[in-house]
Amino acid sequence: MKLVPIVYVTDMERSLAWYRSLLPEAELVSTSPYWSELSLGEAASLALHGIERIDPGTQVELSLATTRPLEQLVADLTAAGITPHRGIADEAFGRSVLFRDPDGLVIQVNEHDVELYPGD
Repeated sequence: MKLVPIVYVTDMERSLAWYRSLLPEAELVSTSPYWSELSLGEAASLALHGIERIDPGTQVELSLATTRPLEQLVADLTAAGITPHRGIADEAFGRSVLFRDPDGLVIQVNEHDVELYPGD
């Protein structure tokens, strides 16, 4: 899996410039007013998600990208005692499933469709 922390931002251009300065070695693999992604190699990316307003405590989200089919991942995790918080859902980039960690943090696992999300 690939670790993809998502930072919600109100000004994509300003935030992208700031994070590119912070991470000069990162490769820009996707950019738009609503989504930009900086690749840090095969194991991690930093995603910026543009929104109009940020509620306190909601600026960062943890996401993982898998190359395995989500059905297989869900079956394996369910067998290990980890049940989905929300089942598999279609997304603009492919599909996703949500889990909650023991303290309630929602973790989204994405399965990217290469036709919809060529960033992988």
